[in-house]
Amino acid sequence: MTSALELKEKGNQLFKEGDYNGAEDYYSQAILRNPREPTFFTNRALTRIRLSKWAGVETDARSAIALIGAQSPSSLKSFWYLTQALLGLQRPKEAYELAINAYRTSLDAKSPQTENLSRTVLRAKQQIWAAKESARLREMNETLAYVEGLVEGELARGVEELRRRREGGEIGHVGFLEDERALMEEGERNVGNVREAFRLASGGEVKERIVPDYLVDGITFEIMHDPVMTPGGTSFDRVGISKYVEQAGVDPITRVKMTLDDLRPNYALKAACEEFLDQNGWAVDW
Repeated sequence: MTSALELKEKGNQLFKEGDYNGAEDYYSQAILRNPREPTFFTNRALTRIRLSKWAGVETDARSAIALIGAQSPSSLKSFWYLTQALLGLQRPKEAYELAINAYRTSLDAKSPQTENLSRTVLRAKQQIWAAKESARLREMNETLAYVEGLVEGELARGVEELRRRREGGEIGHVGFLEDERALMEEGERNVGNVREAFRLASGGEVKERIVPDYLVDGITFEIMHDPVMTPGGTSFDRVGISKYVEQAGVDPITRVKMTLDDLRPNYALKAACEEFLDQNGWAVDW
């Protein structure tokens, strides 16, 4: 009988070859042989991320965390997988809460997952803000809400038709993902075009509010007030990065040793932050 480790290795080989469906199957067999090994679940979670099987990713990530222990730094990769799943399942608030806690743990542990979790926190925060903005705009203009509802309805019908074709064997899972991605992108473009048309028609009153990524601090995830730059070239707000460097003594991104004396003011970015906040006072509460 093939051992669980042998099944895992076969899954690893197929994963390297890009055969994610085959890899998922071998990892599943390995889990049946030994459901107490967390790496089997993390490997399958990563494979399912490649396949955009978000519900399965959530299940596997939670299983790995339970086996490893939620307080262990070794579980941070599983938390990263879990937050990606929650974003894919359109649960950004839950993703944000888990990601920000895991991010803080990663800072203390000097974990290589810090950068990944930082990006996930920002993605979750952006999704939360986007949902609030959609609600605000639709409340401002009933016609906009109606038109965007039509666009979303058409998108939902298109995705449902793709699912029907996949279940009927007309297209495979990879083809389904490619076509679904194309539909989503088209839907986003259509909504963007609708909002631009309403912005022009309203003289700028009906306008989506967006915070540029480069203005957001990678530690506090707020708009920077006094940005400084590390030797590695990344800018952070002075207060957050100073506290971090005092505790950890390393660059949070590169992990290279550094001190407070290594920080340099980023005057251009500071001017950009101040100009943005002067013109967008709402962003203080972003």
